[in-house]
Amino acid sequence: MQLSLPLDEALALAAAKKPLPPFVRSLRCEGSTIVVEVDLRLVPDGGTALRLAAAAVGTVTATAVLTGYAGGVATFEVTAQARSIPAHKLLNHLTGPVNTALARQGLPEGLVEIRKGDGDPVVAVRVQEAVATKVTGVTLTDLAVHDGAVHVSARIEKVTLLD
Repeated sequence: MQLSLPLDEALALAAAKKPLPPFVRSLRCEGSTIVVEVDLRLVPDGGTALRLAAAAVGTVTATAVLTGYAGGVATFEVTAQARSIPAHKLLNHLTGPVNTALARQGLPEGLVEIRKGDGDPVVAVRVQEAVATKVTGVTLTDLAVHDGAVHVSARIEKVTLLD
């Protein structure tokens, strides 16, 4: 099966049961780049460093470009800026709150991980594991982002919805 969805439609499916967390101010796709604005002041349980950064900068804009999909894991090269200042180090402080928000959506803990990249940090997302918590019989074989849309190739077998 091949499926192409504009990012806003993919987000509508992702938020069908529960809305995105309030700290996600906006999420859009520009070509092959995903742009997310995060209001640090609204991130729960962010720790001292994140609270100090939130007081200083408020909203962070991050861009993510998909660099690969293998073994069920999507990797994104990420840049982040707050008031035109690089804010990549804040990504480490967001991993916990992001994973907590995903767990509240019924997904497993630790789906998102920050890795050191050659230049910019890399965010790894265990996409297949997330899918497997919602449905059996669906194996994502490829994932791409381009033309403002998410493109998925999947092998479909006997499907069972979980919940």
